[in-house]
Amino acid sequence: MKQILLARRYAKALFELAILEKTSDAVHADMEIIAAVMDENRELRRVMSNPLITPSKKLSIMQHLFGEHISALSLKFFAVLIRKGREQQIPEIALQYQMLYLEHNNIAVAELVTAYPADESIKNTIAALVKQGSDKKLLFRTSTNPGIIGGFKLKINDYLLDATISNIIAKLHKEFDKNLYIKRF
Repeated sequence: MKQILLARRYAKALFELAILEKTSDAVHADMEIIAAVMDENRELRRVMSNPLITPSKKLSIMQHLFGEHISALSLKFFAVLIRKGREQQIPEIALQYQMLYLEHNNIAVAELVTAYPADESIKNTIAALVKQGSDKKLLFRTSTNPGIIGGFKLKINDYLLDATISNIIAKLHKEFDKNLYIKRF
């Protein structure tokens, strides 16, 4: 919990600075790149958490990896983090920044799971239905799971709508497990 609060404070400071410099969109794109790279690359996470590697070496690694791909503000921010010894928090800070950005821009992340890849018409239909109950814009993250047979699962924040065929079958299975008919001979 302490690590998340610390990461949120750093992310908030970066977000406020990015708002002042009117680069919040660019920094958001940077944080998406960094979060993805740090999530996928275990070796990079090890290097950042290794106390034997000097901060200057860690900074040069970050500049070499991300220097041409991210903004100058993000690079300066990483220099501050590494100088303060907070390089282990970089993935969590990136995630917290993304959350702040989405919250500020009134965007909700909608996780959509379908049996087959969802096309734009399905996304537009779901977005129109959600728009009736909320004023948030939706950012879709889609995935497929053939095990749901058909239908979809939609998760927005803590709300989950499970309209899958496998869920309907499971509910019917429970209903038929109840033996309401008792033979009396």
